[in-house]
Amino acid sequence: MRRKAHRHVFDDAQLALYAQILPSEFLHYGYFEECAVTPDRMSLFDIGAAQAKYAELVFSLVGNPAEPVLDVGCGMGGLTRMLRDRGLKPTALTPDRLQAAHIAKMLPDVPVLRCKFERLRAADHVQRFGTVINSESLQYLKLNQSLPALAGIIRPGGRWVVSDYFHRLPSRDRSCHVWSDFLGKVHEGGWRVRHEQDITANILPTLAYLHMWAVRFGVPLMNFAFLRLRRKQPGLHHLLEKVLSQLQSVAAANIAVLDPIRFAAEKRYMLMAFERD
Repeated sequence: MRRKAHRHVFDDAQLALYAQILPSEFLHYGYFEECAVTPDRMSLFDIGAAQAKYAELVFSLVGNPAEPVLDVGCGMGGLTRMLRDRGLKPTALTPDRLQAAHIAKMLPDVPVLRCKFERLRAADHVQRFGTVINSESLQYLKLNQSLPALAGIIRPGGRWVVSDYFHRLPSRDRSCHVWSDFLGKVHEGGWRVRHEQDITANILPTLAYLHMWAVRFGVPLMNFAFLRLRRKQPGLHHLLEKVLSQLQSVAAANIAVLDPIRFAAEKRYMLMAFERD
């Protein structure tokens, strides 16, 4: 339990960092139509444009626009804002206090549910939503609890939009669901696939860009700071030597996660829409 809680805290910090760096309110990967673009030819503007394109693809799968939409794991509210600005009636859901406060301030007319989806009081929202969206938030959900809740809050003929990545094969890494396991549980729950699109190649440029910056600038700057500390304050450096070594290990592990070649080999990124009677 402690490891899971620690991981959750790390994820929140990581999302906060992305929110400060990226030029929009979107925290998801971007969708690049030119998959072969190299990171040295990209800029933060390109990342922002790709994130907007990604949001457009998710938006295109929304069901009846006259019916309310639930944005599960809404992040900083970029997709929620898009839904509202285009005349839909979104509700944002996030367990994060800072994200909820940000959305309440920036989008005061949008209802915000601050809780984990599994802890949502489904009885208070029976058949309330025409569309439920999980944009890079499905990976955090416990399917055995979430799928029945989804079935209860979506209106008959409603739509569930999912955009997220999955392990290609069974894995001990629980950062996301295994593709075959997910499909099996979805089919058992009576969901029908209305749209299925593999966009792995289209999100890899985002990873390549982040990986390039981490390798070229992040690691050298970190090592420089450690060397400077050892030179200027050798006693303090000696006391913190084990901690600094752990930081280097954590950095290396996270950089490996950003490696686009490794990601494509181990995971697939899917854009999907499901319906059920």
